[in-house]
Amino acid sequence: MRKTGHYETLGSTKYFIPDPLPPKNPSFSLNQPTMILYGEAMHHLGELNQMANHIPDIQRFIKAYVTKEALLSSAIEGVNTTMLDVFTQPLLNTRPSKSTQLVINYTQALDTAITMIKKENLPISNRFILATHKTLMQNGEGEKSDPGHYRKQSVKVGNLVPPPPNYIPELMAHLEQFINRDKNLPPLIKAGLAHVQFETIHPFLDGNGRIGRLLIVLMLIDNNLLSDPLLYPSYYFKKHHMEYYHLLDAIRIKGAYEDWITFYLNAIKETSIDAIDRAKDIENLEQKLIENIQEKYPKTRESRLKALSIIFGYPVINISEMAQQLDVAFNTANQIIEDFISLDILVEETKQKRGKLFRFKPYLEILEREYMD
Repeated sequence: MRKTGHYETLGSTKYFIPDPLPPKNPSFSLNQPTMILYGEAMHHLGELNQMANHIPDIQRFIKAYVTKEALLSSAIEGVNTTMLDVFTQPLLNTRPSKSTQLVINYTQALDTAITMIKKENLPISNRFILATHKTLMQNGEGEKSDPGHYRKQSVKVGNLVPPPPNYIPELMAHLEQFINRDKNLPPLIKAGLAHVQFETIHPFLDGNGRIGRLLIVLMLIDNNLLSDPLLYPSYYFKKHHMEYYHLLDAIRIKGAYEDWITFYLNAIKETSIDAIDRAKDIENLEQKLIENIQEKYPKTRESRLKALSIIFGYPVINISEMAQQLDVAFNTANQIIEDFISLDILVEETKQKRGKLFRFKPYLEILEREYMD
């Protein structure tokens, strides 16, 4: 049994203070089956990157995957909304529900973080994590969540009472050093260990789970294991949530880092396969729809094919948005939408005479489909 930290009692509360990474006494090690699993996870991550390099319009795929991860990661925290709600919100003149806003915040937080990595060349540091949290918890969540600041009060998470606030700066400084300076472990393994350490420190009043899961994807991107955020480990964590929480507790109780890493590598492997299969299905759908449009509308296929490309980026759309994106008259856009309805590409979402919305049904079905057994 490995010691992973110590308890301190202040008043009537017993706090757990984790030791800095990497695990010690004994040192972290992987057995042969886990090494094989590590190789498989790395292989499928490579496949995912290769697939991303061949997608003509990678941004629309990224938008879909980021939204999927945002929904799943938020759902783990009890924040429930739908993909349809998120894609519909930009077309409405109403304030989004709290749950929908939190999911939108998640996508914006990921954008903020990736910009810091790719364009500003910032390391994954305390400054980086605080800026990402500030974006995640914006728009009305601030007063209780204190966006962009580590917590200044104690919290309890299940059976765990994380470190008191005065310990957080030092613990997060140690985590930053592990992320950026430790060269003894492979980056994929480091991302799994950093995730569980972050969750144990629990540095924020709210949003810890979402930031902790974002940290995995961001570390993979920062270490060039993933070119774009096309992976959503929250899918696996949510599906196996009881085991997920049990393994996090087991690290604190008996130092079972290796058991957690086995679970984590399975998550990376399975979600990589899921993303590859889902992207292939989307590519096949696009090719099928292109063929249908060319067959049914040979004389106007150019405008219809452009409209098809648009709805992959705007899977819920109205006539005005279609007209604006195509730079055509309202009536022309309306006719294109009617043509897409006849081809079962679009489905009317509301029967209102004003503000009609249309959803890209076959595409949304692929995004929402269950792939994992």
